[in-house]
Amino acid sequence: MNAPAPSLSSLWARTETRLALFGLSGVASAYVGFLGLSVAHAEAVVKRGGYYVMLAAFALFLHALWRLHRSGAPGADPPLTRRQRVLALAAIAVFSLLAIASDRFQSKILFDEFVLQSTAFNMHFFRDVATMVRGYDIQGVFLSTDNYLDKRPYFYPFVVSLVHDFTGYRPLNAYLLNAALMPVSLGLVFALGRRLAGWAGGMLAVLLLGSLPLLGQNATGSGMELLNVVMILAVILLGAGYLRRPDEDTLAPLLLGSVLLAQARYESALYVGPAALVAGLGWWRSRRIILPWQAELLPWLLVPVALQNKVLSNSPILWELTEQANTRFSLSYVAGNLRGAYGFFFNTSEEMANSLLLSVLAPVAILWALWRLARAGRRLVQGDPARISFAAFGLAIIANTLLVFCYYWSSFSDAMAARFSLPLCLLLVFLIVMLAAELDRRWPATRILVLATVLFAAGVSTARFAGHHYSHIGIDEIEWQRRFVDARPGPRLVITNRSTLPWLVEKTPSILIDRARLVADRLQHQLRDSNFREILVTQSLPPTTVDGDYQVLPAERLPGFHLELLAERRFGSKLVRISRLISIDDSVLPSPKAPPPKVRAIMQ
Repeated sequence: MNAPAPSLSSLWARTETRLALFGLSGVASAYVGFLGLSVAHAEAVVKRGGYYVMLAAFALFLHALWRLHRSGAPGADPPLTRRQRVLALAAIAVFSLLAIASDRFQSKILFDEFVLQSTAFNMHFFRDVATMVRGYDIQGVFLSTDNYLDKRPYFYPFVVSLVHDFTGYRPLNAYLLNAALMPVSLGLVFALGRRLAGWAGGMLAVLLLGSLPLLGQNATGSGMELLNVVMILAVILLGAGYLRRPDEDTLAPLLLGSVLLAQARYESALYVGPAALVAGLGWWRSRRIILPWQAELLPWLLVPVALQNKVLSNSPILWELTEQANTRFSLSYVAGNLRGAYGFFFNTSEEMANSLLLSVLAPVAILWALWRLARAGRRLVQGDPARISFAAFGLAIIANTLLVFCYYWSSFSDAMAARFSLPLCLLLVFLIVMLAAELDRRWPATRILVLATVLFAAGVSTARFAGHHYSHIGIDEIEWQRRFVDARPGPRLVITNRSTLPWLVEKTPSILIDRARLVADRLQHQLRDSNFREILVTQSLPPTTVDGDYQVLPAERLPGFHLELLAERRFGSKLVRISRLISIDDSVLPSPKAPPPKVRAIMQ
């Protein structure tokens, strides 16, 4: 008599079935991500479908965290005393407030943050992973058109778009998100420090990282760095929890968290490797293969990462190379970037967002870590789960840093590139914490360092936070223009000498000066038809003589355009001017053609 055919549930319960499906899923997704689509099709897929893949990954991650919470924390740490809890919360609150209160909410990195905000705009309104090129205000409805797939990963814009979904669209949401992420990041720092070196180690970690102005700089900006830090800390902690109790409920959030982390920053795809390594180590430690059902979807959730990288690799215009660079990555950049790193970490002025205390302690901690690794050898994989997870992801941080050093624009001494060092700073903080815990056997090293860090923060860090000179590189003039224009009644059109993005994210139609010359007839029509209350023009005036004479840049002149000066302010050695367009001479108008459309969008 023939045996009954196995049911689907019994087949799914077999480990070999799950492994086979995972392998097939990996091969098929790799083909789609790297070979199966042309560059044009890859761009279209990410633009139209990337949001929904990200939404699925994020929802699965939250569900996995909920399942983990329901099943109980693996190997929970001893509860904190009331005094310990109060001191930890106080340290997190103090350094979070220091960062948030020391600077106004404004972009810190020229144009990068506006690109992210623009992508969040499209993800909120249209569910497209795309950045605006032009904006149209048609009967009070602002539409973005001519969008393109940007090179920047879009996990942060996705989270911002979720905030827009629940609270309504406003650019301020991006800043509020980072302000909220600041205490979250320090809370995770405390949790990991406590896992590695006890309560005192958690406190020391919070003090060392909280007193780093580079971390605090991002609490009042709209960049993706803080979310990247939060996800790195989260996956390390999830990896530690999984190694403590290897099962499906602990492995699923680790794997899904690594998928989200891979889309938090350019280099963060490297962290998928240590997540897989930790997963395999958990198999070895538990003597069984653990494969949650979410693992079957992981390769497909990473397909947008491969497709976006394919578009970037084949779109040199997105590389934004300087005149001195002809390729994005090269070993020839390493020497200069190393000098820049030294100049950043050991800078003694207030021009950099570094922490000299962290820089002085780091070399000793690095030498100690190398010595311990050499002694541990194979015994490392049988050690403390938190230290194993930290070591695995620490290797990825080192690889991340080495990759950054091969990038053409990664000198940490450049205030706009210093943010690339944040993962390395994370690694250094926890190496110092573990070294102090080791020395506590003979001396009260952690207590001494806690006291030294508090004094350093009070005497040095607070002054750097107050001055925040490192946050004024190239962005102040744009923020001044935005504040001036926002104080005036609209609607308006802005003809800008810089990027249109700062205006488009505010739902303000904007065109470049070059474009204004080409559509002079349409601008004249707008002046007569009064679709806009006013048309404003921004220009730069560099000094031309030692006596302090200034002149509009040739590329920003508008011959035949009559302007009324509204405001003028000096930034560095140049003047920045805001004027109102009054009239346009007929001599600069093109030959008559079809009448322009009667809408506020004059950019087509």
